[in-house]
Amino acid sequence: LAGFYTKTAGQPIKAIRSIFETIDDIIHNKKVKFSFKGIGTTGSGRKFIGKIIGCDIILDEITAHARAAYDLNKDVDTIIEIGGQDAKFTTMKDGMVTLSIMNNVCAAGTGSFIEEQALKLGVSLTEYSKRAENVKSPISSDRCTVFMERDINYYLSNGYTVDEILATILHSVRENYISKVAIEANIGKNVCFQGATARNKALVAAFEQKLQRPIFVSKFCHLTGALGCCLILKENNPKKTEFRGINIYKEEIPVESEVCNLCNNNCKINKVTIGHEILAFGFLCGRDY
Repeated sequence: LAGFYTKTAGQPIKAIRSIFETIDDIIHNKKVKFSFKGIGTTGSGRKFIGKIIGCDIILDEITAHARAAYDLNKDVDTIIEIGGQDAKFTTMKDGMVTLSIMNNVCAAGTGSFIEEQALKLGVSLTEYSKRAENVKSPISSDRCTVFMERDINYYLSNGYTVDEILATILHSVRENYISKVAIEANIGKNVCFQGATARNKALVAAFEQKLQRPIFVSKFCHLTGALGCCLILKENNPKKTEFRGINIYKEEIPVESEVCNLCNNNCKINKVTIGHEILAFGFLCGRDY
């Protein structure tokens, strides 16, 4: 019925408040009423936000995306998922996950790299795909962002057009994904591409060109994590939701900072206190507070 997509931008509380404010605006201006029967979160900030807003289910994104993919296409056996900060490769059989690989240590194969390069080239994401489609391009390194950017700068200085460089970037992201995230031999016949980057038709075409097969992309590709949560929530049918309500966006939720010294990462942790519980995020190692 509706989907609200916004970037976390390292501030999950601010992001969730903006979404709740949007829903509240619709309630008042469109004169509609929502009955919240269950609430779920997924993604990198799922535990932190889940506890703050009172979620009934907190799902890892592999499970959420797989459930959504199966609902959208019962034949899917492979999921390509390139998010803003990580990339995932999942294989399935009859709706069950058989293998999953996640790469969250290299920015070269993520949506943020594509967005960053587009920004440097003065190209908006809405026009990126059209400018890169059917354009021949030089090949750049797929090893990491440093080598990719080196090659891109070299090509620009040698007279290649911005459109050719846009295509180069997509080829590099594709090669990085296939060589460092996916297991090419395990890629099946029915491939589904999920995540907001799947809205870039030129990137999808680059994968189709390489794999020599069509790739399924749902119009809900950027919302499949949320869709998967909803479907699993509906199956679990919680008797009473723990949701604190959308009006939580009106409350001040002060965020404090501290540095964790448990290892040499020295992560800067952001924490909030809800009731008598301290919630925190920012651990590079994935620890809970």
